[in-house]
Amino acid sequence: MSISTNSINCGDDFIPAENGEVNVNAICLDNGQEMELKMAKLELENVKKMAKLEIENKEQKLKLQEMMVEQKALKEKMAKIEQKKEKNAIAADQLTKILEKISELEKQHENTTKGEEILGERIFIYLLKTAEERFSQLQNDQKKELLEKISEMEKQQKEQTKATEDQFSKILKKISELEKQHENTNKATAGLFSEMKNNQKTLSEMFSEFEKEQKQRKNYWDVNVCDERLEIIGNKKLIVHYKGHAFGSCSVFAKHPILLDNNSPDIFYFEISIGNKKNWMSFGFAVKQQNKLDGTLWSRNGTYAYESDGWIWMNGEIKGRDAEYSYGVGDTVGIGINSITRQIIFTKNGKRLDSVDFLVASSFANDSFHPFVTLFNSDDKIEADFEPNFKFDLTTL
Repeated sequence: MSISTNSINCGDDFIPAENGEVNVNAICLDNGQEMELKMAKLELENVKKMAKLEIENKEQKLKLQEMMVEQKALKEKMAKIEQKKEKNAIAADQLTKILEKISELEKQHENTTKGEEILGERIFIYLLKTAEERFSQLQNDQKKELLEKISEMEKQQKEQTKATEDQFSKILKKISELEKQHENTNKATAGLFSEMKNNQKTLSEMFSEFEKEQKQRKNYWDVNVCDERLEIIGNKKLIVHYKGHAFGSCSVFAKHPILLDNNSPDIFYFEISIGNKKNWMSFGFAVKQQNKLDGTLWSRNGTYAYESDGWIWMNGEIKGRDAEYSYGVGDTVGIGINSITRQIIFTKNGKRLDSVDFLVASSFANDSFHPFVTLFNSDDKIEADFEPNFKFDLTTL
C-alpha cells in the first residue's frame, strides 16, 4: 500500500481506494464537510430557538396588550356604569373631575416609592370619600325637593278630587232629574200610544173613505160648462155630440181640472176617439173654464190645443203644423202635460208625435188646467177617455 506524499492527518478514519492507495486530500475534505454540516445544524437550532423565543415574546406582548385592552374596556365600562348612576349634571361633573384626579394620582403612584404609594392610596381614599359625601348630599337635596313636589301634588290632587266629587254629585243630580223626566215622558208616550191605538180604526176608516172618494172622483164632461148646441151622452158622460143642424165652434169642459204641482201625477193625459167629423175640431187644456163657450177657444190666452188639421196652438198662438198631426174619423189622439218638466206631448193612434219644444208658460206655474173639446159641425161626435187605459203607453215616457 502506498501513501500520497502530501499526507495530512485529517483523522483516523479513511477509506482506501480500489488500487490500495489512500487519498488523504479526499479524507480531509469529507471531514471538513461534516464539520460544516454540524455547524450549520447548530446554527439552525440556534435560529429556531431565537425564533421560538421571539414568537413567545410576541405572544407575551400580545397577551399583555390584550390585558391592557381588557383593562381599558373594563375601565370604560365602569365609567359608563358610573355615568348611568349619576342623577344630575353637577354630580357627574364633580365625579369626572375626581376620576381625572385619580388618574393623575395613579400615574404619580407608578413612579413613587412604597411610602408614596401608601400616601397616594390614602389621598385616593380621602378624595373618593369626599366625592361620595358630596354626591350623597346632592341626592339628599334632590330627595327633599322631590318630597316637596310630591306634597304639593298631593295637595292639588285633593283639591281636584273634591272638585270632581262636587261635579259628579251635580251630574248624579241631573241624571236623577232626567230619569224622572224620562219616566214622565214614558207615561205620556204610553198614554198617547194607547190613544193612537184606539183611534187606529177611525184613521183606517177615514183613509178608506178617502180612497173611495178618490176612486169615485173620475173625470167627465161637465153639463154645467157646456155649449147648448152640444149634448153629453151616456152614464159616464164621456161622449159629446153636436146636435141639430147648425154649425159653428162650440165647446165643453171637463168636470175636474188638474194642478201642476208636486202632488199631481207626473203626467196628466187624456185621449179622444173621433166618431164623426165633417169639417174640423180641436181639444186640449185651458188655464180656466171659459164663460164664453162659442168661438175659437184655442186662440185665447192660456189655452193649449191640438187641431184636427194638424195645427198646434200654444198659449193662444200657432206654433206649427204638420200633415202627420192631422186626424179624422177612426183616429184616437191625445194630449198630456208633464207636471215636472211642464212639457206638452201629443199622440196619435198610440204613437207620440214630435213635440220637444212645446212647454207650458212659466207664468201659469201655479194655475190649474181644464180639459176641453171644441166641435164645429152638426153631428160631430167624440168620446173621451180620462182613465189610464189609453192607446198610448204612458210608461214609455
